[in-house]
Amino acid sequence: MEAPETILVGGFVLNRARGRLEDRTGAECALRPKSYRVLELLFIRRGQLVSKDDLIREAWPDVIVSDDSLAHCISDIRRALGPRGAELLRTVPRRGYMLVEDDVSLKTPDRRWRSAWVGGLALTAAAASLALWWEREPDLSNPVPEAANSAMLLADELLDARDWQRREDNARARTLLTTMVRDDPEDAQAWASLGLTYWLEVQHISWGGGRREIAQAAEMVERAVSLGGGARAHRLLAEMRLLAPFPEMRSPLDAMSHARAAVTINPEDPDNLAVLAHVMALTGRDAEAVQTIEQALRRNPSPPDWYRHVAGMSYLIGGNPARAAETFGSLHGAGTFTGTRWWPGWLFAASLAQSGRMEEAKAVIDAASGRRPERSIAAVAQSLDGWADRASLDRFLDGLRRAGLPG
Repeated sequence: MEAPETILVGGFVLNRARGRLEDRTGAECALRPKSYRVLELLFIRRGQLVSKDDLIREAWPDVIVSDDSLAHCISDIRRALGPRGAELLRTVPRRGYMLVEDDVSLKTPDRRWRSAWVGGLALTAAAASLALWWEREPDLSNPVPEAANSAMLLADELLDARDWQRREDNARARTLLTTMVRDDPEDAQAWASLGLTYWLEVQHISWGGGRREIAQAAEMVERAVSLGGGARAHRLLAEMRLLAPFPEMRSPLDAMSHARAAVTINPEDPDNLAVLAHVMALTGRDAEAVQTIEQALRRNPSPPDWYRHVAGMSYLIGGNPARAAETFGSLHGAGTFTGTRWWPGWLFAASLAQSGRMEEAKAVIDAASGRRPERSIAAVAQSLDGWADRASLDRFLDGLRRAGLPG
C-alpha cells in the first residue's frame, strides 16, 4: 500500500507532499536532502528495523558510500528531532535503525495532532524524571543486551567520583568501555564515558595527561554527540572546550554552545545548569552565572563540591566576595590545593582578601606554598585554564596580590 502523503510520529509530521519535516506548529525542521531521504525511508517503515544496507541502497542508488555517510544523516535527523531524537530514532547495534511507531498516519493534522503532542510531552517528562545524574544519563537510542548494560553501569560507577586518587578505577573503566565501543561502535554513551576517562587523565594533573589525551577525549565525546549522545555528551564537551590546559584546544564560544545545548536537551538536570553557570562565570556573564548556579543548587539539595566551586567563583566575579568566602570556606581543608587543574584554594584566598579578612587570606596563601608549584601571580593565572574574561580575572589576581602572593 502506498504510504500517505503526511505521516505523524512522535509529535512530528513528515510532509512528503512538501518534502520536509515539520514540528507541531507546522514549522520546518531543517534537514539536508540526503538526511530527509533517510528519514523518509524510516518513516515509511516506522516500527520496523531497517538495515544499514537497505538505507544506503535506497538513499544512495548507484553510488558507493561508506557507513559514515549514513551515520552523519542519522546524527542530522536526531538533531532535527530535538530532545526526543535518540528516543524516537533508535540504533539496533550492528544491524540498523528503527523509528518508533507511537502515533498514527493522517492526511492533514487535526485533533489527533494535539493528542499525539500531549502524549509526546508526557513521554518526555517521564524520561526526564528517570534520568540519573552526570555519568548515568540513560541512552534510549541503543537497546543493549543485559551484559553490556551491566558493563556500562559498572564503568560509570567507577568514574562517578572523578576522584584524583582513583586512577586505578579510571583504568578499569577504560578497559570495559573500550570493549563496549569495539563491540558496538554506535553506542553513544559508551563513547562519552570513554572520552571522560581520557579527559580525567588531563584534568588530574598528577596523572600526567597531555595533548594526546585531550585530543582523544574530545574526539570520542564529539563522536558521542554525533551519535545522539544527549545532554551528557554536550556537557562533557563544554567542560573540555572551557578547561583544556592547552590554549589552542580551548574555545569559550564552543563551550557556551555545548553547555546551552545540554540545558536545552534536559533543562531539569542540575548538572547541566552547573556546567552552564561555570561557562558563564569564566566568560564574564556573572549575573547569569549566579542565577544559573543557584537554580542548580535548588534542584540538588545535596550537591557535589564542584557545584560550590562554581557558586563561589560566580559570587566572587559578581562582586560579592563575602558570600564567595562563605561558600569556599566550607570546602577549605587538606584537599584545597590538590587534585585537579582548577583549585578553589586560590579563589578562597582572593575572596577573603577582597572581604577585608587579610590575615585569613594570608594563611591560605601560606598553606598553598607547601602544596602548589605556583609561586607567583603569573603562575596562578597560567594555571587557571579557561578564564576568558580578562576584567574579572584581573580582579581575582588583585585579591591574591593583596593577600601576599608575589607578583
